[in-house]
Amino acid sequence: TTRRVGVTEVGAAYYERCKRILADVDEAEIAVSQAHTAPRGLLKITAPSTFAHRHVAPLLPDFIDRYPEVQVQLLVADRIVDLVEEGVDLAIRISQMKDSSLIARRLAPNHRAIVASPEYLEKWGTPETPGDLQQHALITFQPGNPINEWHFVVDGEEQVFRAKGSISINNGDSVLDAVLAGGGIAMLAVFMVGEYIKSGRVVPVLDQYVREDVPIYAVYPSGRHLSPKVRAFVDFLVETYGPHP
Repeated sequence: TTRRVGVTEVGAAYYERCKRILADVDEAEIAVSQAHTAPRGLLKITAPSTFAHRHVAPLLPDFIDRYPEVQVQLLVADRIVDLVEEGVDLAIRISQMKDSSLIARRLAPNHRAIVASPEYLEKWGTPETPGDLQQHALITFQPGNPINEWHFVVDGEEQVFRAKGSISINNGDSVLDAVLAGGGIAMLAVFMVGEYIKSGRVVPVLDQYVREDVPIYAVYPSGRHLSPKVRAFVDFLVETYGPHP
């Protein structure tokens, strides 16, 4: 009627029949998906060289032990790899993620530290404030690289120090080599220098002022379903790195 709608007997029977059909379809899909939940096949991943060398390649044997039906192909590249065009399943990227069609999952924080060798500090002294860096030899990345902008908080205010080095290099490992040789002061990711800090081969300075954290992400193409091999690898990295790697 104009005031009320009711289901007819035939309509109610049709509804119940459709419910049973849809339930059968759901059961069939679950049965098929369960047959393919074990990670398997070729997993193609990419990561920047400094991180891949230290914190990806050494983990792959453990991952393969856990998932023996997966084969991993690691592309070490310091460029932005087009995942779709190059057929790569997952990238590890160290940057502030911008809006895109890719899915990004944060793996770990990535703090940076200003470091120098004990020999350099003994010879030239230890900077006490960010302003003291003006009187020191700095080792930076190539001019124009935004990583040369060092972020500090001084007296509650954010400051950006644009580092200009007496030595500039386009590779993080080479920057670290120059620091170890006593060439000056540099800002590097803790994932690179952590072991050297522990061993005393480099000394962190200005820690109380530094405010640097460009997170580490796993990035993969968006899609309705994430393949078991990709999901397994991302979960493995999150488990391995932990919140305080």
